[in-house]
Amino acid sequence: MRELFLVPMIHIDADLGKAKDEIALVKNRFISQKRLEQHEKTILMFWDRVLTYFEEQDVKNMKIFQDGLAAGGEIGKKIVKELALKESRNFMVLSDLVDKGAMVMKTEDIALIQQEQTLFMNLLKSKHFFSTLKNYLKYRFNKTRLLKERDMYMAGQINSNLKKGEKAALFIGAAHNVACFLDKDILVFPLKDPLLVKQYFKAFSKKKNDREFQTLSNELRCKINGESNA
Repeated sequence: MRELFLVPMIHIDADLGKAKDEIALVKNRFISQKRLEQHEKTILMFWDRVLTYFEEQDVKNMKIFQDGLAAGGEIGKKIVKELALKESRNFMVLSDLVDKGAMVMKTEDIALIQQEQTLFMNLLKSKHFFSTLKNYLKYRFNKTRLLKERDMYMAGQINSNLKKGEKAALFIGAAHNVACFLDKDILVFPLKDPLLVKQYFKAFSKKKNDREFQTLSNELRCKINGESNA
């Protein structure tokens, strides 16, 4: 038996690297300050829940897979530590796991990441209508394909490196669906329902429907699956 803890997540600004400033401009243009503040509090509370959950687990020798991470071993560990110092809550949790004996694994193909990042950055930096339309169509045309290729690659890394009797954790963005490409003997334990995380992100991105956003925000803040009552 092989076990995988699935952590579906939404990235905060500290996780976004060089795209952070451009994304912040877009969010500030379309989303109210009140909603942005609530979103930040919700995501921080979510990560507190994840940290608390793993504090109750034996994570020594657990294998850690992280979307966007194209290196494992000592190089992967160094990347985790550097991003944790930049106050990425995602990588602060990973850093804590590493300190307790978890192992960082190569998760992604750098070539696929670079293709997607190039398309996304070209779209964000578009200044005029026709260039924006062109880059948007190009991004939409390739996005689904690249997402599937990344998911298949990540699943392949887990299938190949997670051995019988071992445990692993996958930290993965809400848009991904790695689980459907995993070997059948890998038992998957979602810490949150991936569909809930996707619904929350869609509600956050809308200008209206504050009630839906509030409801989903409250659900995301609640105890994660398997968390004790202590």
